[in-house]
Amino acid sequence: MEAMTLLSLFLVALSYGATACMFTCMPLLSPIMLANDATRSASLRLLLPISAGRIAGYVTLSVVAYTGAALIKNLIGDKVLMGYLLGSVTVTLAFRLWYALESSCCASSPKPPQNTFALFTTGVLLSMSLCAPVLSLMTLSATTHSLGWAVVYGLVFGLGATLLWLLFFSVVMTSILKESLIHLQHYRNTIRRAAPLLLASVGIAIFNGWIHL
Repeated sequence: MEAMTLLSLFLVALSYGATACMFTCMPLLSPIMLANDATRSASLRLLLPISAGRIAGYVTLSVVAYTGAALIKNLIGDKVLMGYLLGSVTVTLAFRLWYALESSCCASSPKPPQNTFALFTTGVLLSMSLCAPVLSLMTLSATTHSLGWAVVYGLVFGLGATLLWLLFFSVVMTSILKESLIHLQHYRNTIRRAAPLLLASVGIAIFNGWIHL
């Protein structure tokens, strides 16, 4: 019975990660990838902390559902508060990208700007979107007989939700963005500098509730 439950949960998460979640994250992730030249290795360095953060977020939601922490549930369910948090982190990432690009403009081989903690936090906040699949995860965790199974449910859901998502952004989107940079070689530096500005605009839009991820 538990094996079927885990398989069903994984398939639900897989379909969730391959649809709405994948495309709503484009405005957030594309500027970050562009600022890092959209290479495969650089994209993975960005996407892996975000994926880890998302998985950690789903485990947190499962544990919260199991423990019945009403206050925390209300905070997580507050879309305005989540928008403020994600928007603030996004704008912080944008400023860091801009600073790193400007400070390395004269270097022959600038190191791609990284902020693992901010990326991880972004992943955690992305997982706090209480859509139907996530609410199904929380309902299942709330009715399970042990905390251990609640954690397992969160892990399985997180792996399913991030698997195709990670493949899409690390393979498909990386190829598209890298190809664009090749064709627009003369504007490469301009695009890399415009990317943090675009990311900051996305962050402000999330903060003000104009975009929901």
